[in-house]
Amino acid sequence: MKKTLLAAALLLIINTFASAQTAEDIITKHIEATGAQHWKDVKAIKMEANITSEAAAGMAIGWTMVAVRDKAARMDVSVMGMVQTSVINGDKGWSNNPFMGKTDPEPMTADQVKAMTSMTDIDGAIVGYKEKGYTVEYVGKEDVDGTEALKIKINKGDKKIEYAFYDPETYYEIKNVQVEEVDGKEMQTATVYSNFKTQDNIVFPFTMQQANPMMGNSTITVTAVTLNPTVDEKIFEMPAKK
Repeated sequence: MKKTLLAAALLLIINTFASAQTAEDIITKHIEATGAQHWKDVKAIKMEANITSEAAAGMAIGWTMVAVRDKAARMDVSVMGMVQTSVINGDKGWSNNPFMGKTDPEPMTADQVKAMTSMTDIDGAIVGYKEKGYTVEYVGKEDVDGTEALKIKINKGDKKIEYAFYDPETYYEIKNVQVEEVDGKEMQTATVYSNFKTQDNIVFPFTMQQANPMMGNSTITVTAVTLNPTVDEKIFEMPAKK
């Protein structure tokens, strides 16, 4: 009996170690393949894109995101002359929603701020995950549009889990699933990445297909990426109500 328990314990330890090694190996290859080591030189980023969405069929939607590392982020979505803005600045945030008749900015809840904080982690969860206090685990393979992708689970703590899927040939991340609790409800967002291009030594996906429980399916087509832009931090301040 003791031998059986010992053998089982050793097998568990070996499997855990092997999984950790596999996850680390995949991450190392991903960083090498995408030039992610250059993220350390990036203090801010600006991305511009066009969106097509099931929720707004036939409408031209513009999207702009500006983020300052570990500090602040702003996202603007424009449709038919109206602009919806969401901002976090430190541990606070605000937003408006003219599409719902809410033109004045309103403070975000603590959970909403927490959910948007990942935007200030501009190099993503994987780069420097140990320093960020995350743990990773290789959890096997899963089909992503015909590719048998390598799947890694990233435990970020605070009821936030992320799954990253990597192409075993290129080691590019081709899918990401985020699971978190916002205002007492579990939210899951899945994004599929494609159309990879290299800019400033870093590989970016210029097409992102997203399934969001609140917005439905949408496709984001990136038109411009600017690293280390000049950012006027006044854009993160909540404007006075009109």
